[in-house]
Amino acid sequence: MPTIKYTGNRYSRSNPDKTHRDFVRGEVREVTTAWLDQWGYRFGEDFHIEGWTQGEEVTVDEGLDGIPDKSWSRADIQAWLAGYDIKPKGYATKTTLLELVATVMSPDGVAETEALVEESAEEEALESEE
Repeated sequence: MPTIKYTGNRYSRSNPDKTHRDFVRGEVREVTTAWLDQWGYRFGEDFHIEGWTQGEEVTVDEGLDGIPDKSWSRADIQAWLAGYDIKPKGYATKTTLLELVATVMSPDGVAETEALVEESAEEEALESEE
């Protein structure tokens, strides 16, 4: 069964279907796939959802070159980067992941990639303090 966890700044966040209790920060809750199909679009970056694949992007390689581009899904870009032992700390947007891909493909990719991963972690830390 899929799980959902609220990770936002507030102590709790209301449940969009109003028939269940509010989400409390850090609490993991099992939900059905059908419930997520109905309400999943309402959850943003303040929620961590595992075990639910409905509605995810499908990867299509525009250049047919095996290098991630904007048409790839976020999960597939992460898997590609993992093949190069690059795992961004915390949540990384698709744009951030594509920037990492660009640095991997550049001649000086290794040093630049490490700097981007650290910069991404620093930005996330600053956002969580706000």
